[in-house]
Amino acid sequence: MDELAHKYKVTKHVMTVYHDVFVRIMREKDGLDGNLIYLDGLLVAKAVGNVVKDMDRFAAFHLEDNNLPDRHKYAGFVAKWIAKEKPIQLKKTPPLNLTNEKLLGINAIFTVFVMASFLETRIPPEISRQLRYMFSFREEKGETLALIAYCCEQIAKAA
Repeated sequence: MDELAHKYKVTKHVMTVYHDVFVRIMREKDGLDGNLIYLDGLLVAKAVGNVVKDMDRFAAFHLEDNNLPDRHKYAGFVAKWIAKEKPIQLKKTPPLNLTNEKLLGINAIFTVFVMASFLETRIPPEISRQLRYMFSFREEKGETLALIAYCCEQIAKAA
């Protein structure tokens, strides 16, 4: 797959997760006002550009010609860069009475949604909680996150 097509595919995936899943669930579940946040397209493009570079390097080193990394690698590398770039931004500083932990950790929550979107099973709640912490306060390697994604599927299948 050429680089432009690769970037388009990953960008479309991230945008779909944001618009079709994340915003709807956050609005229904947590009453998040969509007027407070937006997805910054430049930060998404920067994250996706870094994902594609990482994935191309990974594929060149570890995979045979014309093979693409699996969904776990995508889950890990996309999550790494989304967490790092923090593409969900506040439109304006909300009043203190509207600021809560969910709003402050919105990018970490979104990153878990993005990571989960590549998997065939749900991320167990206890692991989701740990991932939110990692995405808020730590920086993990894409390979480590890919392994966590794989383990999440195995845990869900064994349950």
